[in-house]
Amino acid sequence: MPDLRLTDEQQAIVAHNEGPALVFAVAGAGKTTALVHRLERLVRERVFEPRKILATSFSRLAVDDLKRALARWPHTQAIQVSTLHALGYRIVRKAASEGLLKLAEVRDEGSEQALLQRTLRRARELKLEWVSELENLEAEDFLSYVGACKGNLQYADLKGAGLPPAALRVASQAQAPEELEWYLELYKLMEQVRLEEGLLTFDDMLMTGWEVLVRHPGILQTVQKAFQAVLVDEFQDVNLAQSEMLDLITQPHRNYMAVGDDDQTIYEWRGASPRFILEFAQRYGAKKYLIRDTFRCPAPQVVLAGRVIAHNQQREPKRLSLTKGFQGRVHLRLEPHTPAQAQGLVSDIAGLLAQGRKPGEMAVLVRLYAQTPYIEQCLIERQIPYRVVGSTPFYQRPEIQGLLAYLQLALNPTKHLWLQVYNTPKRYLSRALADAVWRRVERGASLVEALRAELAGAEERVARRLRELAELFEWLGGAIAQGPAHAVLVALEARLDYCRHLLRSSGFYEVGVGRAEGVRAFLEYTRDKGRVFELLQHLERLAQEHLGDEPAPETRERLSLMTIFRAKGLEWPLVFIPDCNEGTLPYSGSENLEEERRLFYVALTRSSQHTYLYALSSLPLSPFLQEAEYQQVLGAVERVGEALEMKAEELSTAQTLALARGAHELGLERFLHRWWKAEQAQPIAAKVLRLFAHAERAGWLEALGLTPEARGLWEAFDIEPGEGMAGEFADLERFLLEPKAPEKPPGLSLGQKVRHFQFGVGRVVGLEDGVATVAFADGVRKLVLRYARLEVVGSASLGRPKMGLQGQD
Repeated sequence: MPDLRLTDEQQAIVAHNEGPALVFAVAGAGKTTALVHRLERLVRERVFEPRKILATSFSRLAVDDLKRALARWPHTQAIQVSTLHALGYRIVRKAASEGLLKLAEVRDEGSEQALLQRTLRRARELKLEWVSELENLEAEDFLSYVGACKGNLQYADLKGAGLPPAALRVASQAQAPEELEWYLELYKLMEQVRLEEGLLTFDDMLMTGWEVLVRHPGILQTVQKAFQAVLVDEFQDVNLAQSEMLDLITQPHRNYMAVGDDDQTIYEWRGASPRFILEFAQRYGAKKYLIRDTFRCPAPQVVLAGRVIAHNQQREPKRLSLTKGFQGRVHLRLEPHTPAQAQGLVSDIAGLLAQGRKPGEMAVLVRLYAQTPYIEQCLIERQIPYRVVGSTPFYQRPEIQGLLAYLQLALNPTKHLWLQVYNTPKRYLSRALADAVWRRVERGASLVEALRAELAGAEERVARRLRELAELFEWLGGAIAQGPAHAVLVALEARLDYCRHLLRSSGFYEVGVGRAEGVRAFLEYTRDKGRVFELLQHLERLAQEHLGDEPAPETRERLSLMTIFRAKGLEWPLVFIPDCNEGTLPYSGSENLEEERRLFYVALTRSSQHTYLYALSSLPLSPFLQEAEYQQVLGAVERVGEALEMKAEELSTAQTLALARGAHELGLERFLHRWWKAEQAQPIAAKVLRLFAHAERAGWLEALGLTPEARGLWEAFDIEPGEGMAGEFADLERFLLEPKAPEKPPGLSLGQKVRHFQFGVGRVVGLEDGVATVAFADGVRKLVLRYARLEVVGSASLGRPKMGLQGQD
């Protein structure tokens, strides 16, 4: 029997027995509930043996949720629930037990550091030509590069791997990041050391697991027989290694269900791709299911997020469906500059705390950690406890500390500071030379004197670098004594070309640009912080105040400050999103506009109550908000929400018209028919239908923007509209819209160049029924001429200057 607590869409998933299936589940859709009920039914009805069912995910969080939910039924305890990494490890361990590969040790996630250190020692022992590069190696960055390679089945030495021909259609040769060619050489060496020692890192659990399956048909058959049904959650996050491993395991039966949301694919830069979930149905002939109901967000977030993500081209068409009603808000606050924005944001937080809200109910979501300095300062000054999830407070970040170390070394030289800066950015100075310089300092020489003393006898290249470093510290000493900290640091960054160094020293653009932007934001932050000594005192005071107020986890909650990347899968009642401007959302340095839009969508769908957006009035507003027509949309949501709270007899003509038009335009059909339980539902539906009848008799349906689809929404209540009161809707005529613009404005023709306010210049490739099909640089779009801000290049505007709710298909 179906569980009546489940929606019809969830019940359809629960009822799926055999064969491939693809479930698109929107944010906050209760997919775990549907999945565990399906698993419970499959076991209870003996469709599959529980020990031969595999429920898995890339995400430990998702796996833990599945385990907790399945714990309520004794008969589901034998279901195999594990992460994909754990599955890969079991496969590798099976191969090792049969003597098919050497496996001496397994390492947990993050412990690749020890293997890397042994590899670095090997490189120095071999005196490889690129060994000098290792002085400035960012270990975390390099290991992320290796992890991404392995997740994408990119081998350090593909030819030497000796893979079977079928595997070579999937695997590929790894490539070095631009300007970091030695990364690939170090990757090769680390693989040699790893294989010699029989080590298995966290990333190898997937790559080697897949490799075992393609090399050893016997083990593949054993694994295939072990699982009669496979269910994969958070499928939008899988990488190539995971996708191909699952493909092999499910090959005999394809009782394979993938569950995820392509609109939440935000980790493309580290190997995930929406194509794995978007191509799943075609690849396997899978039946598609949708779970559209979101049980997390109220109406403003649901509608706005839906309008934002609808502009992506590479996605499964679907719409978030409201369940929670209208008890929530999306606020947008404009501030003149970044410090004022931070003050406004933290003032809003302080006001909510004063009303009794708790810090743990709140999260500040940023695109880059570079956005946090002013926010953190205001939080510390207001004594609001917070934690930076996934990073450290801004004044402790390595890229900031690296720049400040120059100032501290000039003021108070220590060996620790000297070793921190002598080769950052890379100067190719040896550690032996650095030690020699410091010995002179210990004997009483100044740092400048020690550097100049080592010039004698040094080869030309080294002598030039020593001279440049001596001149740098000579200049720095005078600059610190004379200028404000901001001017000193700006000049220091320019002399060091420090931001470029951060970009060049990272194998991931996303990581490098985050560090560089962090430094630029810090430079701006120092603008009003006095001289260098005062700046350093200020930072020390911030650290003392913050750490002194550091709450013990068990005694006091903290506000969460994190990137949107870290926020996926989480939710809070109150969410704050700063810098909703072009250049940050989307980030100007990203070439993947669709992933940037997905990031904003994820941010908008984290709140269960209120979302606070902040933007600088001095910069263009985020195009994601502009193209979603946020003002019109949020206004329409507010009007519809107010009208639904009223009694039918109290509704004005304007409010009734707002329901007649807005309910369909906002996509509220499913909410009104399934989740709206108001006593006034039928009387309101009857009154709206009377408005449609009145407009039809007067011949005003089109002029009022009333469509057959909008009418059908209310007719589905299956109620007689009745006659209504005398004079009802007597003022309806004053709400008639402006006459419709010509379907083909003069001067617009096929092949013509046009400019759109958001999408730029494109070429008209189709004209039909008032819709222009235009090819822009980022794709082909259909624009409703009645609403589109569209102009022929070199001519006047076409269509209405202001976009309405139907502005773009």
